[in-house]
Amino acid sequence: MIRTKVDTLWFKQCCAFHLQFLPDGEALSKLCNLQDRIERDSDAPLSRVPAKSLHMTVVTLVNAAAQFSIPNDEVWKLNGERWKEIVERLVEETPPFELHFHEVAASEAAIFVKAEEPAELRRLRSAISHAICFEQWCATPPRIAHITLFRFFAEDRLPAVNFDAGLLPKAMKVGSFKLLEERVYPSVEINILSEPLLRGKST
Repeated sequence: MIRTKVDTLWFKQCCAFHLQFLPDGEALSKLCNLQDRIERDSDAPLSRVPAKSLHMTVVTLVNAAAQFSIPNDEVWKLNGERWKEIVERLVEETPPFELHFHEVAASEAAIFVKAEEPAELRRLRSAISHAICFEQWCATPPRIAHITLFRFFAEDRLPAVNFDAGLLPKAMKVGSFKLLEERVYPSVEINILSEPLLRGKST
């Protein structure tokens, strides 16, 4: 049984920069229905991610919790235009792909839906993380393809999470991403910097 961990950043102002995928309307509706079901069936101390904030992080360029020698916004002023060009080029070299969500899972930090990581996504994440660094920080991709549904507002014992797989949005077509500045966590207030398209050809 997992012991939940409180999310200390919840709905706080921050300065972070991410490349994200945002689900379309149909997938978003399914995710919200799944959130409703989890809230109804669970006594866990859940902090629900707002519908407009549901996303899959491809890679984080500047982490809200990063500790640099200068503020995060200064890091972006120094590097942002160059990093933006790098990210857009690497995204445009990547072919479109699908995400197949198959599981609702839980960790000490969150409840989320999980998909197999397609090869195209894995290669893109690796390329960006090798291309973008500052001081001791390099761009960090999550280890899995996932969309977070809930964080936690208190410490508690969390029982196993089991839900009907039919509630999941089975396949999401991914043809574009959003490069954005996050101003209120978790992506509640954002500033979209660009929306690169995946234009590469499948091999």
